[in-house]
Amino acid sequence: MNNTERRTHHRYLAPSLSIQLKSSESNTIDIDSMQLSMLDFNCFGMAVESQQSFKIGEELQLIISDNFNQSVNVDCFVCNRAKTAEGYRSGLYFMHQGEDAVTSRKLLMSMEQQFDQVV
Repeated sequence: MNNTERRTHHRYLAPSLSIQLKSSESNTIDIDSMQLSMLDFNCFGMAVESQQSFKIGEELQLIISDNFNQSVNVDCFVCNRAKTAEGYRSGLYFMHQGEDAVTSRKLLMSMEQQFDQVV
C-alpha cells in the first residue's frame, strides 16, 4: 500500500444511501441546515463532503438510510479532513458502542452487500 491510498477496505459509491447529521459535540452547528453529501461508503466508514469543517477527532452521530427502508444510527469520528472546491471532505470512521453495536454493524454490512452484488 502506498501513501496515496490509506484504505485497507474497498469503498463503494453509494447513490442509494442517504445520510443525515443527528447531532454533534459542537454546539455552534445548525444541524437542520447542514447538508452532507456521501462520497463513498463501506461498513467501517465513509467519506462525506460538506460546507462544515469538522475537526479531526470530532465525534458525530449520523442516520444512514437506504432504498429498502432500512436505517441505522451510527456514531463516528472524523479521522481526516481536506479542503475542496465545494467545501470540505471528511473521512469518517464508524464506532460501534453500547447495546446496539451488533445490530448496527449487521445493518451496515447489509447495506455494503447491496453494492458488493452490483460490482
